[in-house]
Amino acid sequence: MNQTINISATTTIATIDIEGVIGSEQQGDAVTTYSGLREKLEQIEALQTPVVVVNIRSVGGDVADALLIYEALSSLDAHITTRCYGYTASAATIIAQAANEGCREIAESALYLIHNSSCVAEGNAADLKEQAELLKKTDERIAAIYAAHSDKGVEHFASLMAQNGGDGVWLSPEQALEAGLVDTIIRPEKSVTASLIGRIAKWLGLKSKEISAPAMPTDVINIRSQMGNISQISLSEGQKRVQPSRVKAVEDPDLQGEVLSANAEAYNRDAAIFR
Repeated sequence: MNQTINISATTTIATIDIEGVIGSEQQGDAVTTYSGLREKLEQIEALQTPVVVVNIRSVGGDVADALLIYEALSSLDAHITTRCYGYTASAATIIAQAANEGCREIAESALYLIHNSSCVAEGNAADLKEQAELLKKTDERIAAIYAAHSDKGVEHFASLMAQNGGDGVWLSPEQALEAGLVDTIIRPEKSVTASLIGRIAKWLGLKSKEISAPAMPTDVINIRSQMGNISQISLSEGQKRVQPSRVKAVEDPDLQGEVLSANAEAYNRDAAIFR
């Protein structure tokens, strides 16, 4: 499968989708390399889009392209969030580090793999030795990138990459979080609005209470507390049927005279007959 980078942008948010094998040959209009991505990033910069979301669905590919894409995203004058889905592995995990602090996200159902770099080489002993040295330096650079976005050291990530003879190990979202490779696990029930507000508040350096979602009306809160363990579906449907309080129109009382009781009004009507 060829790697594609699709970009959609408005004046407020741009979405970049990275899928497939990173660095594969370009097919048609699909952007598959750093050079193709660079043209699209110029469009984002021209729009001065303040927020960029990078969706990653890739098992990796060429390290050189991944490093260049990582640097390009990191240099954007925008708030970057990366989101990993499915199998996110190898070179794709480098791109995932381009997010702003605290904004590396991973789906609850995803798996994450980091490992030592590899290549196919040929030549004499000197050529192979030179290639081996390049691989070693590449591994050091990648581990340093992971460490730069974590509170863990380079040695920690080098050890993870070297497991299973350098093939690494697949990590669950929880393991990736514990390892310092991601910041947040995206769960289906998580409020998208609250999550976005929280990230924007952190980006602006504000406390969460300074930017918050509108408070739920008091009557809805009371309904929730009084109805106990009612299902979320039933509660949601019930709230849709709730109607605002209404006041029926009534005739204003006669301010010029005395307000009579019903019996008094009936007496007056009967008395008028005999007048």
